[in-house]
Amino acid sequence: MKSGARTVEWIFDSPVPHEQPPTMAEMPLPGGHMRFETVQTAHGVRAILADGHTGADPVNILAADESDLREIGLIIPWETAFEVFIPGVDRPRTIRDGHWHWHMPAERWVDFRLPARSRIRTVGITLSNDLFERLSEGARLPTPVAAIGRRHAPDAFELHRHMDAALRPAVGQLFSSPYHGEIRRLSLEGRLLEVVSGAFESLTRDDSPGTHLSAWEVARVRDAAAGLLEHPASPPSVDELGRETGLGATRLMQAFKAHYGVPPVQWLQQRKLEMAHQLLADTPLGIKEIAFRLGYRHVSNFASAFKRHYGVTPGSLRRQR
Repeated sequence: MKSGARTVEWIFDSPVPHEQPPTMAEMPLPGGHMRFETVQTAHGVRAILADGHTGADPVNILAADESDLREIGLIIPWETAFEVFIPGVDRPRTIRDGHWHWHMPAERWVDFRLPARSRIRTVGITLSNDLFERLSEGARLPTPVAAIGRRHAPDAFELHRHMDAALRPAVGQLFSSPYHGEIRRLSLEGRLLEVVSGAFESLTRDDSPGTHLSAWEVARVRDAAAGLLEHPASPPSVDELGRETGLGATRLMQAFKAHYGVPPVQWLQQRKLEMAHQLLADTPLGIKEIAFRLGYRHVSNFASAFKRHYGVTPGSLRRQR
């Protein structure tokens, strides 16, 4: 767990065998608040929509499931970024908007590590074994996923995939449905099935030939990422990084996206916004100076990018200190 983080435990109910109207739960956080909406569909999909914000300290939410079943899960951040630790996996991973995070924990809990002073919106989905088998039929899946339910299934795994931009509206609509009761359940169910279908398709697409990297290629991709972070305001071009790493520009682009889920330029943009968040929260540097340090020529462009990523403007975040 992160040093200085406050820990909150949350136990959610086992899934029911039939659909039910959405249910709401509120959770106070130290200096913040979180609201959970649970949706259980007739097709074997259970989703928990989390929407809230953290206070001056980072927060760890230990989400535990009382069910005796080990189910495959899917985490989808929306306009936010945070760390998640899956029991049985070696290290926590930062996940962010625009990605699918498939997982199966070795134990029946997951540790969500939320940054301070942040808007947090995420979708957590679990799939029943029956639905998973129907979706899997005839599909070419990554080894740990394909092994689920078999004798030599892994104790735990996680898989990170890039979200198809065409599915972003469906994820956003999960947080903006204006309906209530049974109509809301039907509306959310339609969006959830669309999202799950797209996420499942990403498993087959990203497991296609050409995305598997050797240990040497992974090391070169990480060298390229380090080169980008070394000069965030004036980063080297992909051509320069391709020459320096020995991969060449085309293969570096392919390998970088296969490893990190996004191209180098988008990856650096996300890292710069995370650096900006830390500088705003932990230093007295002015917003204009932070923007220029990170390579933004206009503060307005920086503010717009920051709000898209975190849901608040740099000024709003600074005033919360």
